[in-house]
Amino acid sequence: MRSRHKPPCAGHLTAFLLCSLLLSITVTDRPFILALSQHDLNNGPIDDSSSIADWDELDSRSYDELKSGSWRPIFEPDESNSDSINEEYYSSVRKLVDSVSDGGRAMDDVASEIESIAAAGNSHTQSLLGFLYNLGMARPRNGAKAFLYHQFAAESGNIYSKLARAYTYSRKELFEKAVVLYAELAETAVSSLLILKDCPVSEPVRIHNGAEENTDALRRSRGEDEDFQNLEYQAQKGNPVAMYKIGIFNYCGLRGFRRDHDKAFSWFSKAVEKGEPMSMELLGVIYARGDGVKRNYTTALEWLTLASKHQVYSAYNGIGYLYLKGYGVEHKNYTKAREYFEKAADYNEGGGHYNLGVMYLKGIGVKKDVKIACRFFIMAGNTGQSKAFYQLAKMFHTGIGLKKNLPTATSLYKLVAERGPWNSLSRWALESYFKGDTGKAFLLYSIMAELGYEVAQSNAAWILDKYGESSMCMGKFGLCTSAERRQRAHSLWWQASKQGNEYAALLIGDGYYYGWDGLKKNYTKNELW
Repeated sequence: MRSRHKPPCAGHLTAFLLCSLLLSITVTDRPFILALSQHDLNNGPIDDSSSIADWDELDSRSYDELKSGSWRPIFEPDESNSDSINEEYYSSVRKLVDSVSDGGRAMDDVASEIESIAAAGNSHTQSLLGFLYNLGMARPRNGAKAFLYHQFAAESGNIYSKLARAYTYSRKELFEKAVVLYAELAETAVSSLLILKDCPVSEPVRIHNGAEENTDALRRSRGEDEDFQNLEYQAQKGNPVAMYKIGIFNYCGLRGFRRDHDKAFSWFSKAVEKGEPMSMELLGVIYARGDGVKRNYTTALEWLTLASKHQVYSAYNGIGYLYLKGYGVEHKNYTKAREYFEKAADYNEGGGHYNLGVMYLKGIGVKKDVKIACRFFIMAGNTGQSKAFYQLAKMFHTGIGLKKNLPTATSLYKLVAERGPWNSLSRWALESYFKGDTGKAFLLYSIMAELGYEVAQSNAAWILDKYGESSMCMGKFGLCTSAERRQRAHSLWWQASKQGNEYAALLIGDGYYYGWDGLKKNYTKNELW
């Protein structure tokens, strides 16, 4: 086992490079490969302006969904997310969604109302109008107008328009502009992640497998598979491991559950009564963050320490963070913090690698060394740590530690940004699909497609191909004509293929080869796809 006092590949550049710097980032079902070499390293001066104050993720800025134009009040209404100030906007969203579900009979009136409210200066409604023009819904398709309305909305804080603009810039390879927007969005996404222990990433569900419905994935996402039903049964019967897993589903919002900290706390508490150690760690996380309980760092430390004694090695990361911040302990102790992070890293816990990377990046209790920090971030990234991707993106963006590379920075920022709270659109789309409301599902996937989500692009295209007129695709005048559906499906498949979707690339290639969907036969383009 390596020494806990010597970071991997430390000391010399040669030793650093001998380590295989290959970062495989699985975003959906396809890997994003980032290979680093000596050429990528920046041996220039390092910015020393950063400080530990920049690294306070327990108390990070919260994401205000109402001010950002989130559709959550429509799909998950409750008293906490009511918004009288933007009532006109949310009324427009409701009418738009209801019109699509109803076959679009009132779509033209809804679009006129949206246009009127947008003209009065309502930024979130301007975002809606941008989507109508981009999709060609009850308005002639006009990319220039769509971009203009998205620009107005984004400048006023609308999160969907910011994503739409960032994706548009990246598609046009205007990376100087794309990277700025994606950096802001990624920072907001990272602020919503846990510092002590990350939840598993909940990626959008691909509702198709090639030309057929992805039955197995859909059953799993609804909790209808045999394994999940057995798990629920075992939890009700008092199986502690099953209780822990159901608690995780509630805490993180997985397997069809919406986040419910109270239910999660209840399941974890029942599990620890039977000695389940992973639930001990989660109770520590809950008390540290104050999720549904009064924040208590002393209690958090007690639970995390107990979990670590039961060989839950990721709990070392949480303990280290409390020592780093001086929470629940007598005083800050960077040495102890580093030792606990190293213990976690020794067992390949991504949080330990990430936090060691931050210590070396900022020189907290250790000599600042960006090369060592980069190495730790890569190891953390290989365990799926979104925060590590964000740090590597910043390095490529700023040229600190790694040579400036805006296309790579943009790709990494985009990966992190798409894991932000706004990806709830995907869950609402899936719920609508399960309920048989294909029109609502198609609308939501289409909105996400404009934001750059590849899975949503392929889902929306597949719905068009599979359901035809029943997809409730809205065109310039009511339901889409056959030509409008073909054109929109082609556009969606094309965008998905550009983001690595092999099935989409096959369809585009076949279209050029056989001259389908109005495409002229073009054997050169067929070979490119």
